[in-house]
Amino acid sequence: MGTHGDIHTPPNYDGLIQLKRLYLQSVPAGSIAFDCLVPACQVDWGFQDHLYNTILAKDATAYRPAQQYTRRFLKFLISSLERNLAEDEELHDSILTLYSDLMSKPDSASDATKPTFITYLLPPIQSFSKKDTQVVISERKSVLSADGHTGSRTWEAALALGEFFLFTPPSISKPISECRILELGAGTAFASILLSKLGAKHVLATDGDERVCETIQTNIGLNTHTNNISVSQLLWGPSQEDNFIYTEPWDLVIGGDITYDTRDLSDLVHTLKKLLETNKGASSKAIISATVRNEDTLHEFDTSLSAVGLNFEVKEVGESERRLWYYGSDTPIRIYTIGSR
Repeated sequence: MGTHGDIHTPPNYDGLIQLKRLYLQSVPAGSIAFDCLVPACQVDWGFQDHLYNTILAKDATAYRPAQQYTRRFLKFLISSLERNLAEDEELHDSILTLYSDLMSKPDSASDATKPTFITYLLPPIQSFSKKDTQVVISERKSVLSADGHTGSRTWEAALALGEFFLFTPPSISKPISECRILELGAGTAFASILLSKLGAKHVLATDGDERVCETIQTNIGLNTHTNNISVSQLLWGPSQEDNFIYTEPWDLVIGGDITYDTRDLSDLVHTLKKLLETNKGASSKAIISATVRNEDTLHEFDTSLSAVGLNFEVKEVGESERRLWYYGSDTPIRIYTIGSR
């Protein structure tokens, strides 16, 4: 067995941070390319100690993934470590103890429907303080929640929208720090929370479902103690045209995966036009991230935007632009930048 105090090779910090990012996002273990993240020559006792303290220890994260997932992840991790152990090395006792403890704890019948904490690690860029290096979301990872709405998980288009703001300077007239931002159909409010951490002047996350708005308030509380983000219910279309939101100045309107239902497109476009026309003098823009599930649906969206006099540009989100988080599929994603004429 190797000497516990020795580290024969320098730890691969980038690989461990990416492994932690995948673990905290509760990525299916079978989709994690462990051998690409951790070269075999590094798996000695010292490396495992660093791995444990970086990813698995109690103080490594404020919100550990669900017990069922952590157990599956540890089974995968132990198998991967065993396969790559350096000669005369053994598995770290803390990793084995944690796995044994989780195996001894029975799951309850309600665990499958409980919301779990999903943590999205942010890149180490100057804009974030040390306490703001992650977005924590209470999610149900099933496609639909038990209540039947789609606002219980963070969809791929929202992740792409987040990466767009992190890595692609948007074509807007003000820096994010000077922007008042409105999110439509916010769901878990991942994008709103991210933009609040990027220092937006104010962010208002809206959704048409009252229960979703309650969850958004929970997610805001998990992430920030500042007053630059809030939540409000908003129904699209003419039914709520007297809502105060339409009289407020918005520099930026955003949305992630809100174009999937053709029954809602007319009301969505109506709302976008009203918001952008109200703030026309301020050169307000809308940035909408859309998963391409059905070309006909997005063609209808394009046609509806043009019909009401809104200009738009479309950017395809390539594989190289999905660099931070696990998306779960390679379904095409488009980002619309929309403005009034």
